[in-house]
Amino acid sequence: MTKEWLTYHIKLEEDGRKIESIMRHSLGLSRRMRQKSARNDAFTLNGKKAYLGTRVRAGDTLKIRLHLEEEGHLAAVAMDLEIAYEDDDVIVLNKPPGLEVHPPEQKAAFRPTLAHGVAYYFEQIGLQSKVRPLHRLDKDTSGLVLFTKSAYAHHALDRQLQEGLLKRSYQTLVLGVPSPLEGTIDEPIGRHPSHPLRRQVTADGEKAITHYKVLQVLDSDLSLVAVTLDTGRTHQIRVHFSYLGMPVLGDALYGGQTMRMNRQALHATSLQWLQPRTKEPVEVQVELPNDIQALLTTRT
Repeated sequence: MTKEWLTYHIKLEEDGRKIESIMRHSLGLSRRMRQKSARNDAFTLNGKKAYLGTRVRAGDTLKIRLHLEEEGHLAAVAMDLEIAYEDDDVIVLNKPPGLEVHPPEQKAAFRPTLAHGVAYYFEQIGLQSKVRPLHRLDKDTSGLVLFTKSAYAHHALDRQLQEGLLKRSYQTLVLGVPSPLEGTIDEPIGRHPSHPLRRQVTADGEKAITHYKVLQVLDSDLSLVAVTLDTGRTHQIRVHFSYLGMPVLGDALYGGQTMRMNRQALHATSLQWLQPRTKEPVEVQVELPNDIQALLTTRT
């Protein structure tokens, strides 16, 4: 069972502050989480019941129950999950291509997604929590996806994502050889005026920054490229390389050839963040999947 309680020792400079202030400023709990904790008597001070207005003293121990029981909204579906990393606050999965991370918001015929598999896994470990993906990958993009185990962890890691402390890295095969071999694509991305699924570089779009480095030139028309993102726009990597005239291999939506690859050759290879409770750095990496590896092997 995942560790439920967060233990925090009051610092000298926090002497005399209210518990609500500690929760808000020192622990980063949202207003909603603070109120929910109060309604559920989900915190103690030195082992005794306390209130949001209770004042603390230096050396006191505040314990907060993070994993409050929540009603899940997704059906649990048994699924073989490739767990790349797990701790008390998160689970990171290596998603195969062809599987959606989360069901679409609009009503559609039911089809299992990675989130349904996580719901089943939570049931198996006795965790009553909503399924919260911190970020998403396109259906045919493979690689690392992080799910949080509580509202606290989701709030903390979403802040890291917004502040650039949570870093995502990818590798992709693109048609052509980018020049220079290392650089930054800083072009705004917005919706396509006539295609509901597509995005495009457009002057009135949202800021989008992609950093890239060519790892291997396989031949004159194919390169293996490492990519990191400062922003997370829909289809960002795919749109930016298509804009350069070098679409991702297999990406039919943005002009990539599909003869050698029947899905976009894009894989989320690495995630880095700070553990929400300890603030220690965590990094998770995975290898390229077999279909991309096979192309690299035949071209070397």
